[in-house]
Amino acid sequence: MATKILVPVDLGDRETSDKVLAEGVGMAEHQSAQLMVMTVVPDMISGIDYRYAIRGEMGGSEDYDLKKIVSDALEQLNEYVSGSTPKGMTVETIARHGTVYAQILDVADEIGADQIVIGAHRPQLADYLLGPNTSRVVRHAKCSVSVVRL
Repeated sequence: MATKILVPVDLGDRETSDKVLAEGVGMAEHQSAQLMVMTVVPDMISGIDYRYAIRGEMGGSEDYDLKKIVSDALEQLNEYVSGSTPKGMTVETIARHGTVYAQILDVADEIGADQIVIGAHRPQLADYLLGPNTSRVVRHAKCSVSVVRL
């Protein structure tokens, strides 16, 4: 039985996130577990690697503020979670920056997650595998992983 459930969501894909979060909420309620929801600001933003943006190359800006971007993502995540979870449910939120699967695995280890609930799109004719982030989380997580097919 899980005591801490980690649910990574993509704020850019609300349809998927809604289904994954609903599954995580259900598991947390059923098991009386602590729910932790996270999002990751990926290394690539608008197709430009942040290191180029910091140096002002490729249309980036020296004013690029990664801490502000992560802070904004956390604010959006808090708004999303408050509108998508039952009233009175305590949910911890986390926003990180980096490689998506690596951040999910790092957070799971840091918080001592017993369960990760993550989404995977339905396979198309040419794609019978999980997405790269989901498959890496499934292969490398030290805890149980539930994959929500969408």
